[in-house]
Amino acid sequence: MTRSIIGTTVLVAGAAAMVSVASGSAAAEPRDCALDRGPTSASAHCGGDGTYILEVDCFGLNLAGGSPVFGPYFKSVTGYADGVSRPARDCMMPLTLGQVGIATDVRITQAPTRPSLPPNAYEYDPGRR
Repeated sequence: MTRSIIGTTVLVAGAAAMVSVASGSAAAEPRDCALDRGPTSASAHCGGDGTYILEVDCFGLNLAGGSPVFGPYFKSVTGYADGVSRPARDCMMPLTLGQVGIATDVRITQAPTRPSLPPNAYEYDPGRR
């Protein structure tokens, strides 16, 4: 009986130690975020520390993927919670990316939730310094 109690105690203590070590220190997170949304674009601004992702869901004509697609497409950019940067994404970029669309949804997340542009697609970000 005593051996099973000691064994269980050691097992529980070991599991608790592993959870404590695996969790690590807390990462800095942005706070007090604000979205500026227009009919075809959005920008974000956050205070605090760390990074965040501005995601914009668009609907319209998208030629950036290599073949014309009419329907939803997604755009995202990483922002830095430094009080200075204002990352932005625009669904209406007919000359550079061949995109003509409207913004249907905008969100700030800590991790990507949707696919973005192909890695070889160029997009100018006026909010990044």
